[in-house]
Amino acid sequence: MAIQEAEISSFMQTNIDLSTSILRDKKLQKAERSEKLFVIFDSIFDYTLMAQLAIGGKQWSSLSPEKQAEFTKLFEQKLKTSYMEKLDLYTDEKIVIKNLEKIKDTRIHLTTHLMKNSEVYEIIYKLYKDKNNSWMIYDVDVLGVSIIQAYRTQFADFLSKESFDKLLEKLKQPDELVQKKQ
Repeated sequence: MAIQEAEISSFMQTNIDLSTSILRDKKLQKAERSEKLFVIFDSIFDYTLMAQLAIGGKQWSSLSPEKQAEFTKLFEQKLKTSYMEKLDLYTDEKIVIKNLEKIKDTRIHLTTHLMKNSEVYEIIYKLYKDKNNSWMIYDVDVLGVSIIQAYRTQFADFLSKESFDKLLEKLKQPDELVQKKQ
C-alpha cells in the first residue's frame, strides 16, 4: 500500500496505537503478541535495506545473492528478538507523534515521544520512499542512538577479526550480537 507523505503521521500513529493495544492485552501470550506485532512491523520495515546498511555497502556488495539473503533473514530475526525484548518492558507508556521532518524528497524523519510518568523519551523513525512509492522504515533512533549504526559497529568490529561465515554462525546462536539494552 503506497502511503503519501501527508498520510505518514496518521498512518504511523494508527500503527503505534494498534501496537500499544496489542502490548496492553494481557490475555495474549508472548508468542501471540509477537505474531500480531510483526504483522504490523513487517509491512512498514524494510529488513533487507536495514541488513544492507547494518553490514555496510562494501561488505554487502562482496556477498553472493545467497549470502545476502541468508544474512538478511538472520539479521531480521535478531532485530525482531531485540524489539520483542524491549517491547516486553512496555507497561502503559503513551507514544505520540511530535514532528515530521522532510530530509529529502525520498526521506522523512518522524519524531515520536514515548511518555512515561513525567519522563519523555525521543524515538525517531527514519523512512524512505521505495520503488513502489511506499514509505518504509529503514532505521530507528532511540534516545539518540541509531539501531542500524549500533549493529554496523558491532558487525564491523566482529568482521575485523573473523570471517563473514563466522558472523553468520554467530547470528544463528541465541543471544549473540543482540543489541545491548539501552
